[in-house]
Amino acid sequence: MAVKTKDELMASIKAKFGEDTSDETIALLEDISDTLDTTNDSVDWKSKYEENDKKWREKYTSRFFDSPAPAPKDSETKDDKPTEEEEKAESIKIDDLFT
Repeated sequence: MAVKTKDELMASIKAKFGEDTSDETIALLEDISDTLDTTNDSVDWKSKYEENDKKWREKYTSRFFDSPAPAPKDSETKDDKPTEEEEKAESIKIDDLFT
């Protein structure tokens, strides 16, 4: 599979379609041109990948070496007190279910 430049590809397409100026051909040429203009030629994907990879590796390894954050105080007090629903559930008897 050959990798062609935009100009080479557009010349091949022009040779294929010739002088056809139908709406469908013009729309197809426009789509191909727009697609080729927005390819990743202007973006350095390798450096973006390496930067992202480095960030995630640091984040992943830091979870083993950094001390865990203490739990919030609200969660400790919430667990200590039974809620109203829990208290009600403990006071229900079997006879209450069938009345």
